[in-house]
Amino acid sequence: MEKILRYSKPAKYFEEALPLGNGQLGAMIYSGVDVDRISLNHDTIWSGKPGDNYVEGAFESYERAKRLVNEGKRHEAQRELEENFNGKWLNSYMLLGTMYIKNLNSNGSFENYLRMLDMEKGLASLKYTEDGIVYEREYFVSFPDNCVMVRLNSSKPVSYEIYGDCVGKSHVTSWGENLYFSGECPTELAPSYRKNDLPIVYDGDGVKVSATAKIKTDGKVNKETGEKITVNEATYVEIYFLCETSFISFDKLPTKKTLGPCLERMEKLYGNSYNEIKERHIKDFSSLFNRVVTDFGGKESTIDTDERLKSENKDLGLCELLYNFGRYLVIAGSREGSQATNLQGIWNESYYAPWSSNYTLNINAEMNYWPVLMNDLVSCNEPIINLTKNISVNGRETAKRLYHADGFVSHHNSDLWAHTTPVGAKVENSTQYAYWNLSSGWLCRHLFEHYEYTLDKDYLKETAYPIMKEAAKFYLSVMEEYNGRYILTPSTSPENSYNEGDHWIYLSKYTVMSQSIIEDLFKNISKSAKILGIDDDFTKAIDERKDKIGIYEKGSEGQLLEYDGEYEETDIYHRHVSHLYGFYPADLITTDNNPEVAQMIRRSLERRGDEGTGWSMGWKVNLWAKLKDGDHALKLVKNQLRFMPARPDNSVDMWHSGGTYANMFDAHPPFQIDGNYGVCAGIAQMFLQCEDGKIKILPALPSEMQKGSIKGLLAKGNIKVDIEWENNKLKSLKLVTPIKQTAIINIGGRDTEVSLEPNIAYTIA
Repeated sequence: MEKILRYSKPAKYFEEALPLGNGQLGAMIYSGVDVDRISLNHDTIWSGKPGDNYVEGAFESYERAKRLVNEGKRHEAQRELEENFNGKWLNSYMLLGTMYIKNLNSNGSFENYLRMLDMEKGLASLKYTEDGIVYEREYFVSFPDNCVMVRLNSSKPVSYEIYGDCVGKSHVTSWGENLYFSGECPTELAPSYRKNDLPIVYDGDGVKVSATAKIKTDGKVNKETGEKITVNEATYVEIYFLCETSFISFDKLPTKKTLGPCLERMEKLYGNSYNEIKERHIKDFSSLFNRVVTDFGGKESTIDTDERLKSENKDLGLCELLYNFGRYLVIAGSREGSQATNLQGIWNESYYAPWSSNYTLNINAEMNYWPVLMNDLVSCNEPIINLTKNISVNGRETAKRLYHADGFVSHHNSDLWAHTTPVGAKVENSTQYAYWNLSSGWLCRHLFEHYEYTLDKDYLKETAYPIMKEAAKFYLSVMEEYNGRYILTPSTSPENSYNEGDHWIYLSKYTVMSQSIIEDLFKNISKSAKILGIDDDFTKAIDERKDKIGIYEKGSEGQLLEYDGEYEETDIYHRHVSHLYGFYPADLITTDNNPEVAQMIRRSLERRGDEGTGWSMGWKVNLWAKLKDGDHALKLVKNQLRFMPARPDNSVDMWHSGGTYANMFDAHPPFQIDGNYGVCAGIAQMFLQCEDGKIKILPALPSEMQKGSIKGLLAKGNIKVDIEWENNKLKSLKLVTPIKQTAIINIGGRDTEVSLEPNIAYTIA
């Protein structure tokens, strides 16, 4: 199984460093020789605080915009919303700080250098020789002990300085074996891509952090107070690092004490040996990583990962490495009790992060969770469920004040504080992303899928259904009848546009994506109500409308239309393929249940092309796999594996030219982690798909993958699936479930109903 990233030189840039994490703490490891750098993150270090973001008179503006759209004055409607409906920018995910380890014996020369990331163990390592001294280092971030650990070894005694910096208003000081960090986040931080007269505001209510690094060593420690720890004549140094923030919850000011709890935790942690902490970490991490075991038929390589990426030959082993890296990032980035992964997962070292590194909810945050359930990482799905819960609370006031509607609603952005209002701050053309009120519906798809994979009826009753119900109440309140259908008007297709005279137009009477999200939500509510035995006025309203929402119309080139008519597209190769939502991630349309619309979807993808940003290609991998075209899906995987330098020149088209950085991070560019998660899900779809109430085995196996296996995938119904193939055909299949049930297995287009007994393997050879 391909599970090792390896390099023969230190990382110079963030996009070359190696990521470690436990969902809450993140670390980027550079493994420098003379000075090592570790960038640190904590999932609750954000700008901002709880509070509203409403514009006075927003409802009246919404009503005016709706009237203008109905009158055909779409550009005027856009300007109306931008001037009088959209609120200020939301908040940014920020870095915790940086820790530096300076080797006082180094002159910067080295040989036999090798740094690696073992994804099975969640362990980064380094080994090299300088001036006859052999150096070894290990780094990991533990979930059981919630800490960052570093061990430095040398074959002869050497000396080090350890120092660092912290976020925002900060102070770093040392005393003996301890290095103390304190920082404070601003309550306002304007995005780097927008001008602002007051870009940074501190009012004392921001998130505060206390962190400490404490060392164990056989060397001599300078006991003086200062800004760094100095260690002399050591053959080993162990660094224990942990932190506490003042964050309490999305709806409370961050006033929790930090220094006392931080020191108390360190005292307990320090009583454990490095090896004890490491053993617990590896046991925890590998137990999740090894739930799926892969063999794509390639040969494991010992060539440096960046050199493999630079090669024109994207071998199957590299595709397998990319898939396993996606699973690794899930485990490192999203765990029980952590916040949901944002645009950069949990790894960001910029004060002004790209796109504020927040929750972009018109595809990106949701894509982060596409591979989670199918790879049997159910517990890692908890953070997106909790984010949706928080949004459903704040979104009630947004629905009421902006739309005079029931239920809850959220728009295209959110943050640590679960803000749900549209952003834009009067910026012209911000309608393309800001006025989009469908994220509440999309997030509910994740709630229902969690039930489909686990069959946890209590969860469906107590968590998923109540939130889905409130989301649906909003759409029931604002939809209108139109030509025998119920539509959400006005609507946008996220970040896309069409031409009308001299203007780019984003608004439409309805869009296919809006209709598909609501149709999907209503049908999932109907299914849930039947499972739970609920029959009331609400479910009757849902059942009366659910089949009168979806709109799938054919264009002049056989494509699926995106808007309420066929217009001149501003960018035919646009990165978003939002109108294909009903095909994936939803399953309203499949190749079997509606082949005519599936063919329109295929034509739409052909017109869009195989280029795109990194995450866009990840989405297309899933779509081609769902079209049962494994060869085209694999082509997109290899496109995504194109090497992208850490600092691309101006020849790179950031809206159409994605790829992969040296450390396997997805290149939008810049780095966005959603592409890693999206392509991971798409690769899994080649081997296993759950649609039309069936478990489809090898539905999109690429012809290049002649022989291989994948063991441990999770199918809907809480069924573990092991698949082995040879000569592009199924060789063996094993199903195991903890629940007595029947399942329909589709192999080569033929259906077989099987009876499954609890924890007894069902095999087909």
